[in-house]
Amino acid sequence: MKYKKFIENAKNDRMLQAVLTTAALLLEESPENLKMTDIAEKCEIGVASLYRYFGTKSGIIIKAACVLWQDVRGLFDGVFECDYYREKTGIERLRELMKVFKVLYISHKDFLRFLDCFDRFIITEGVTPEELREYEQSVLDFYSLFEDAYLKGCEDGTVRQDIDFRTMYLSVTHALMLMSEKFARGGIFEDEDTTDEAELDFIISMAIGYIAA
Repeated sequence: MKYKKFIENAKNDRMLQAVLTTAALLLEESPENLKMTDIAEKCEIGVASLYRYFGTKSGIIIKAACVLWQDVRGLFDGVFECDYYREKTGIERLRELMKVFKVLYISHKDFLRFLDCFDRFIITEGVTPEELREYEQSVLDFYSLFEDAYLKGCEDGTVRQDIDFRTMYLSVTHALMLMSEKFARGGIFEDEDTTDEAELDFIISMAIGYIAA
């Protein structure tokens, strides 16, 4: 029995390594162009084993996407627990959280380009909502930070309480994320890239102006 458990753990470790390898590859290659043979060769696992464990290419790519979101969340570990952040009012915390999207655009364009390609891949592959449940949870991991900041603002009187906060959160984060993804792809018009950060700042300012009491 112990030997069987050892074999199972070893297999799980190899498949975890396959997911991590896939995550790294997705920052360089689009999901559409990435092949299971590329993943298998990179992590020295048989293609048949990958299909047996993950079922489909979309299966391993979704798990890798969860890893990438967790890595992004990890970039800000400690930032929103430090005294600098905790001493801020609710509205100031919301502004800091929205700036995360600008930070991602400035420093992690590869991640944003992946997200842009991932959305199209999921639609093309016809992935079901159930298959995306784990990925959705990884994305929504940021929501609790925004909600806590809003509740803090309700306590200190710095935010409006007559709004549907969840709808506002989705609207603002979708706008910032989509704009960041577009800018990460690169502009098609002359001088388009010169206003990218200013446009993100403008969206953040508008959102804060709407939420502020």
